[in-house]
Parts: sequence; structure tokens; C-alpha cells
Amino acid sequence: MAIQSPRDLFLYGLCSMYDVERKLDQMLPILAQESLDAQAREAFTQHEQETRQHISNLEQCFQILGSQPMIVENNMVAGLRRDHDTFLQQQPPAQALTMFDLYAGYQSECLEIAGYHNLIDAANSIGLSQCVPLLQQNLQQEIAASQKLAALAHQLGLQQTQLGRAPVPNQPVPNQPPAGANQPMSNQPAQATNQPMPNQPMASQPAQAANQPVPNQGYATANPPASNQPSMAPNPPVANQSSGTANPSIADEPTETANAPAANIASQVQEGMDVVGSDMRPVGVVRNVRDNDFRIDIPMQRDLYAPFDAVQNVTDDRVILNIPADQVRDMNWSKPSLMG
Repeated sequence: MAIQSPRDLFLYGLCSMYDVERKLDQMLPILAQESLDAQAREAFTQHEQETRQHISNLEQCFQILGSQPMIVENNMVAGLRRDHDTFLQQQPPAQALTMFDLYAGYQSECLEIAGYHNLIDAANSIGLSQCVPLLQQNLQQEIAASQKLAALAHQLGLQQTQLGRAPVPNQPVPNQPPAGANQPMSNQPAQATNQPMPNQPMASQPAQAANQPVPNQGYATANPPASNQPSMAPNPPVANQSSGTANPSIADEPTETANAPAANIASQVQEGMDVVGSDMRPVGVVRNVRDNDFRIDIPMQRDLYAPFDAVQNVTDDRVILNIPADQVRDMNWSKPSLMG
């Protein structure tokens, strides 16, 4: 195929993308069949149907050009297929194969996204406005598919990690009182085989609790009524609480990380972190952290400034919002200027 003009270059790119879509139409049913996860299988099946529509849209573009599809092999997709076949030779377990297929599908979507961007730009440049809506429809579905596959791969990876870190049965939780510590005691100090319990005051000594009171345990020198004792949760006691005669209010203790104020969240959000919704679907990347909010760089869409009170949690490399990813665009958040 001789390329002598921008129109010839557009036609070449169109033929290459046509080859990509036809190969993926053959590959997606295989990926769906191999997937152990039901959601992954459904995602591949749904995108197979979308891919057939993509092929039809490209064929309409060929008709607009007054040309027929020519054979132009896209070696990048062929390379992904060879990678898949090489991985199968390792005889991986079903879960590993599902993870590999999700990442392979995500890679192919990224290639298609780049290809459709180039085709849309070229179509606008040479005045083929009739092709633009067809190509844009394909592009938007490729973006949605890439986000879905990435979210599923992340979710499945977390599940496998959690299974690998399952706690040992009957293993005590650090700093948790031993079994029976929450049982009410009589007016005498608790004893076990004539040995004092850890952190228990002796009859002739003041109470010493190493900064942690023994739950619901009476003292040798005083027996304050239960109504005057601070409420104790079944979880580990609040750290740094004095065990003397005073009963300081739990309300004076610092707030836990899960309920950290916006100022604490602001100190944890860093530029370059990934931003995901409460459903763990990707939203974008953190840019330009300010005093009261931070900018989310959203692919293919206008950026938004998210307030810190919209953050549910911050991990080492990820900001998790308190709303699903598909609701971010519906929020009345400020947007950066189009000029800068």
C-alpha cells in the first residue's frame, strides 16, 4: 500500500485498527472461557459484543472513504497473543491465568485507545467529519473496558493477597486482654495459681497498669460503683489511660485514623497517587494538592478538584474516595480553568 498523502496514512491506520478488532473478536471468547472469576468472564463476553460493533463502525468508515479494507497486520496484538500462548505453556493455576488474561485484556485496550485517538485526530485534520462519531463511540467503549478490566484485576489481586495473609486461628490480637479479663470480679483482687495477673495492683501497692487499665477489675483499696467507671469496649483498651482513682473521659483521646479530620487526610494525600472510588474502580491521578482540596487528573475528561472530606481512606499509593467511581462526575466539585 503506497502512502503518498494524509488520506493514505489515515486509510493505513484504519486498516491496522480493523485488523486489531478482528483479532480481538477471536481472542475475547478464549479469555472468557479461561477466566475463573465470573465478573471477569462477564466483562470479556460483554466486550466481545462491543468489539463486533466496533468492526461494523470501521466498515462504515471504509464506505465513507470509498475504499475496501486491506490486509495490514498489527504486530502488537499478535505479540500479545504470543505472550498468552507462552504463558499457557507454564501450566499456571486457574487464578493465575485469570489474572494474566485481565492484564492482557487491559494492555490491548490501551493499544486501541491510543490508536483511536490518532484516527480521530487524523479524520478531523483531513475533513472526514462523518467518521469522527463512529470512531469516538469505539474510543469511549475502549476506555470503559480498560477501566473495568483494571478494576477487576486489582480486586482479584487483593483477594488473593488477603487469602495469603489469613490470621492463624486462636492467635491473640496484640494488646488485647486475655480471655476472661472482661468478666466482673469480686471485691478481692484476681489471682491465678497464687500469682498476680500482669498489670494488676497488689493489695499494698497503688494500681500500676502500664498505661492500660485492666477492664472491669476492682482495686484492693477502693471499689468505685460500676456507674462511675468508664465504658469499656470488647476491643483493646484505649492506650495511655491512667488507672488511678480518676476516670478520664474517653472523649479526650485522639481520634482514630479511620475518622481522621480533613487536615490529617490532607497531610497524607501526595501528588502522583492513584485515585479510586469506594468500589475500587480507577478515577485518575492526584495532581496539585491544595489547602482544602486536590486535583484529580482524569483520563479523557476534564479534571476536578476533590475536597478532602470526600476521601474515605489513604493507603501507601492510593486515595480511596467515599463515593463510587461512576458518581464522581455528578459531584458539584470545582474544575480547573480551561486556560491553565
